[in-house]
Amino acid sequence: MSVNVFRQELRLNRRGFLIWAAIIILVLVVYLPFFPFMGKSGYSELLEGFPDSLKEAFNMRNIVFEEINYYYAVLVLQYLLLLAAIYAAMLAGRLVAREADLNTADFLFTRPVTRSRIMAAKVGAFLVFMVLLWALLYIAAVITAAATEPGSFHSTRQLWVHLAGLLATLAAGGIAFAAAPLLNQVSAATTLGVGLGFGFFLVDALSKTTEKLHFLKYFTVYYYAGFEDAAAGKPFYTGMLLLLVVFLLGTALGFLLLHRKEYTG
Repeated sequence: MSVNVFRQELRLNRRGFLIWAAIIILVLVVYLPFFPFMGKSGYSELLEGFPDSLKEAFNMRNIVFEEINYYYAVLVLQYLLLLAAIYAAMLAGRLVAREADLNTADFLFTRPVTRSRIMAAKVGAFLVFMVLLWALLYIAAVITAAATEPGSFHSTRQLWVHLAGLLATLAAGGIAFAAAPLLNQVSAATTLGVGLGFGFFLVDALSKTTEKLHFLKYFTVYYYAGFEDAAAGKPFYTGMLLLLVVFLLGTALGFLLLHRKEYTG
């Protein structure tokens, strides 16, 4: 890994990270304290008027409004993961596509430093930002939950929930790393990130609306993250492992495609 490229990527992308982290944490801090109000009978009666398929699509189950751990893991985190997946895929795609877009590829990839070392530095920077993001989310969740429902938030189980979220965003980033060498514009990488994030979210929702679309769940990171199982103290280890495999395979494919790509300037 090229240490210089690694440091440069951290420096160039730190502002974007701070903005995205602030937005995602803000959503958490605003949304989580609503739990006491969600459990009120009036709200439950209001939900009864919604179709069952719609309530299932957006995880509006009774247990979600009765237990803060499920409320956070099943309801709040589906929106946090939506934002985190968009950011992860955008970042991964932009880390690679930026060189061709800014016409710096000819200089960077013709230096004595190999493309593999450059790619490894970019992946390393991506990992630092993702780990830091989910560490901050965990800290923010513990603090906010303690102020909302003191003593009710299960910190150990939620640690597994956040680890699953981290692996889900890594999987999204791995897919973006695989596609990034095929992109020559930062705007294309941004579009890819938004498409992946919203795509996973919408497909997950559709898979819950009817039995005929139930198979779609296997094409989303939400299913393999298994937030509800993790909140119950039974992490979906197989799904989490598959998310890690997707990240590793996607990144490996990105290495291969970048190595074979020709830059004509």
